[in-house]
Amino acid sequence: MATLTDFVIALLTSVLELVVTFADVALSDPLSTVSFLFGNVFILLAVGMFAYLALGAIGAELGIIGVGSSTGRPPQRE
Repeated sequence: MATLTDFVIALLTSVLELVVTFADVALSDPLSTVSFLFGNVFILLAVGMFAYLALGAIGAELGIIGVGSSTGRPPQRE
């Protein structure tokens, strides 16, 4: 039976191998490098936007972030 330590070591080893493999592919020719970089930018933007929206929703649900006006009350009708 594998222990937690064995699992963490195997996971870190796999991540390092993955980084080396991606570096080999990205540096094989200039078009691969550009494609690799643009793909990373799109992924980072998507993950960043999702994290921003998720944290905003959690903050609004917990009352940390106010929704609407700065006072937290609905606007007065005239």
